[in-house]
Amino acid sequence: MKKYLSLLFSIIILFSSCTKEEDLFDINAERLPLLVTNPNNFADQNINQQTRDLYNRLIEITQSGIAFGQQQPFGTGNNFPVNNELDNDFFEVTGDHPAIAGFDLELIGLQPEGSFLEGFINQFAEKVIQAHENGSIITISWHYANPNGFSLLGDRRNFNGIVTSLLEGGQFRESFIQRLERAALLLNRLVDTNGNPIPVLFRPWHEMNGDFFFWGEGFRTTEEYKQLWRDTVQILSNQFNVHNLIYVYAPNFVSSRSEYLRNYPGDDFVDLLGIDVYDFRNRRFLNTAIKNLQIVEEIATEKNKLFALTETGLTNLVNNNWFTESLYKAIRSSSISYAMIWRNDMTNFFHAPFLGHPSEADFNEFLNKEIILLSTELF
Repeated sequence: MKKYLSLLFSIIILFSSCTKEEDLFDINAERLPLLVTNPNNFADQNINQQTRDLYNRLIEITQSGIAFGQQQPFGTGNNFPVNNELDNDFFEVTGDHPAIAGFDLELIGLQPEGSFLEGFINQFAEKVIQAHENGSIITISWHYANPNGFSLLGDRRNFNGIVTSLLEGGQFRESFIQRLERAALLLNRLVDTNGNPIPVLFRPWHEMNGDFFFWGEGFRTTEEYKQLWRDTVQILSNQFNVHNLIYVYAPNFVSSRSEYLRNYPGDDFVDLLGIDVYDFRNRRFLNTAIKNLQIVEEIATEKNKLFALTETGLTNLVNNNWFTESLYKAIRSSSISYAMIWRNDMTNFFHAPFLGHPSEADFNEFLNKEIILLSTELF
């Protein structure tokens, strides 16, 4: 008897775990875009007109649908920029460019002074300008290399106190200022063919509620993180005259409103709210994504700010129907302005299908949904 009870209990648990994914999904839920008014102030008080125009454009886009994009859609991967590019998977599969094209400043702090740095900036700017000319909205994140050893990922054993050392009076303050100056050189070089500055959704110090970066939880105080963010905004705008940035605050997935706001540096230093939610193949993605987007939407509504799913994806697309059965269900009724999947590096690390991949048809079906917008569908 115990054997059969045990078997029955196992079946119930298995069934529950399989159906739990659908708990928060409502097939009848409708997307009601946020009624965001034009902001009276930005984090950068001297923001240029082109960047103001981008924010207002995002307000309009949000009324029609969700701009969809990918990090580094040129296939240049972790070594961006490099001469030997991988295939342009996104365009080859879809015939269109992403509405959002993501880039990262992770290598800028590791370039030697002189011709190497100049070459890096030139190549980086060239790719951003190309993406802009293709109709994509540009977003740039910054996986800031740990100054204690200058490693990209680093060892958690040398994460403690790094944020403190970047603040006023700290050991690495001068290095911090120098890297911001390098970033400013690049950001101010982003100019289109008509000579106008290219606006950027700038997402520094992201996923700060995790413990995988030196600016994450447990390696600094909450107030130190907030000051680091404020310093970044003020130094770039006031000292280095960078005025083409919309500042995006983006934690990793959270369990509550209070967790989302724990490290929030204040309304005067943030222009757009974001959240990063990945599918870790634990049957929780759909519920986690829906819950997190609901949390952020509530906060965004109160603060009169746009919000976005700033990073998402299923590494290597082991579920061939992930885009229609998971991602679309997660975002279809949300009023996010945009969603962005992570990059393609190689055939054993990718987030968009390449030609011949089994999820290619599902990806295009997802992109053909009325609310999902690519570059040619923006206005």
